[in-house]
Amino acid sequence: MIKRKIPDELTYYLKLGDAVVITDDNQIILEVNNQYEIITGHKRESIIGTTAEFLNSNMKPIILYKSLKNALKNGKSWSGVLVDIKKTSELWYSFITMTPIKVHEQVYYVGITRIAEQLVVEENNRAKEEQKDLFKVLAISSEIRDIGIVEHLLRVQKLTEKLVLALNEERKNSLPVEYIDKIIYYSILHDIGKSGIPESVLYKPGPLTFYERKIIEMHPLIGIEVLHKISDVMNYNLFENMEIASNIIKYHHEKWDGTGYPEGLKGEAIPLEARIIAIVDVYDALVSKRSYKESWSKEEALTYLNEQKGIHFEPSLVDAFIKVIDKS
Repeated sequence: MIKRKIPDELTYYLKLGDAVVITDDNQIILEVNNQYEIITGHKRESIIGTTAEFLNSNMKPIILYKSLKNALKNGKSWSGVLVDIKKTSELWYSFITMTPIKVHEQVYYVGITRIAEQLVVEENNRAKEEQKDLFKVLAISSEIRDIGIVEHLLRVQKLTEKLVLALNEERKNSLPVEYIDKIIYYSILHDIGKSGIPESVLYKPGPLTFYERKIIEMHPLIGIEVLHKISDVMNYNLFENMEIASNIIKYHHEKWDGTGYPEGLKGEAIPLEARIIAIVDVYDALVSKRSYKESWSKEEALTYLNEQKGIHFEPSLVDAFIKVIDKS
């Protein structure tokens, strides 16, 4: 088989830290990067020229392939969870995004893969502690590899647990235990949609333009799509309550006064779980150093939350959260 070269315009994708595969419009692999070789265990020479299905484990649902092929046929990008086989015969789960790119009237597909090996969990092994770890893997694996983001997700989960438990105590234990557990478990998934945001926008070291801000604001809706694709692909009921998970992912950027996104919900129309995550997420973002800002002190962040009572956040939740932080 003749091995075709990729155009120079596509070579920079191979420099990404994630595993990258580039195919032609017939899904014949034209090039891969070093990280792709490491993940699959196959050498570049044996991969190039084969079809994109050479790693197929036969565990991918037909509906998944239809979704992928229909999206690419219509010139749209596609993202989802795939199950493949390494050279060692091990199964591995991965999040992959396939994007069609036209260069000199020729369409190529760039696939970016983020491995989530720990998703290989026995179907009948659903203990709570293992499920917690699985949620961590899903969230972290869907993010760009940035240790700051990973730590943010884990801190949000810990703070969420403290706030929910304190809130339940204030409300005389009126919140069901299962509901509390689900909020804590799913809180780590709140930014899962950022897997679909370009790194150049996500980690821009400066103010975002109007259009870049609009791209960022797409991540809750992207997150819902990722959530459902993950749930559809898995062989067991990973998400026992899709509504709570969906609410957290989709609505954690809504604001109490109705000026948030993506739907502009107002007040108690915003699900309680999303109102809780909104406060925790903003607080941790404020006290953390980011590429575009220095970290705030705890006092400065709490002052801001107070100022945003009735605007961004539900007032009673801000009061409860401040008590939690003051005790810690």
